Amino acid sequence: MKIVSCFSDLSELEPLAEAGADEFYTAVGDLPAFSIGVLPAADLPKAVKKVRALGKRISLAVNAIHAPATDRHLGAVEKRIRRLAALGVDAFIFSNPYLLGLFSGREKRLGAELHLSSVQPVFNSLSAAFFSRFGIARIILPNQLSPHEARKILLFCRARNIETEIFDYRFFGCAYVNGRCQLHRPGHYTLKSAIVEGSLCRINAKPGGLVKLRSLDLPGRAGELPALIKRLENRFTGGGSPRLSDAAAFFDFFASGVQYLKYGTRHDLPEVKVKKVRELRAMLGLAERLSSSNPRAEARRVFIRELSGWNGGGF
Repeated sequence: MKIVSCFSDLSELEPLAEAGADEFYTAVGDLPAFSIGVLPAADLPKAVKKVRALGKRISLAVNAIHAPATDRHLGAVEKRIRRLAALGVDAFIFSNPYLLGLFSGREKRLGAELHLSSVQPVFNSLSAAFFSRFGIARIILPNQLSPHEARKILLFCRARNIETEIFDYRFFGCAYVNGRCQLHRPGHYTLKSAIVEGSLCRINAKPGGLVKLRSLDLPGRAGELPALIKRLENRFTGGGSPRLSDAAAFFDFFASGVQYLKYGTRHDLPEVKVKKVRELRAMLGLAERLSSSNPRAEARRVFIRELSGWNGGGF
């Protein structure tokens, strides 16, 4: 399994590569991308050269679910993407089927790989089959999907030589993110008072200060109240790992042959990005060592036990 790391500044590339990143991805402001944290468009040619010098690959997110509205705008986006492919961008991450269609087929071939974004979620093998018609080389699985639910998708992709990728469960934030979610953009909701340094899905609140419940009016379940409060706080502050994504789920994805592990919090500080990638490399190293010397069930058991006591990276 290889590590794909986000970046939003040229100075981050070498430290991230040293920390263990095998591939890089970013977004630029003049192309429609989901979420925040972009590289200045003028720096992209330099980024491609730096990534090449490091012996790595680079992909660009053009994964806003909403396509540009006019033919003129669409034409400009297509020309820009083709220029960047000629420049040396290895792959483009799309979510919008129309944009995928612009670059699929023998006559329209881009000269770079097409990857399907997790914000155009593939939840079953039939969806994977639909998007495979566009000639995609990689499917980035949505983080709402458990390994058990993904098993037929993984079998399909393996049979078609389509790569698969997951987000790291500790560092991705919201468990419910998808291409239609706009809660991270204040222009899409109204509150009586402004949220300081945050958004509706990233409320700047301290643990223990956001949710106040005194009782749970369900006979025999009052003891669940602390855990319920914690889940709500994690949901609204972006803290903690998604419900279905834990050490067990990661190991099952790892053991099933998923090839790529992505760290994607582009707005993190540079030093935080390096720390997180280093944690990913350590976690992968542990999974690889255990799997090489133990039966799968035993390796899984020990991996879960080790991560439950790990102090780094938010374990």
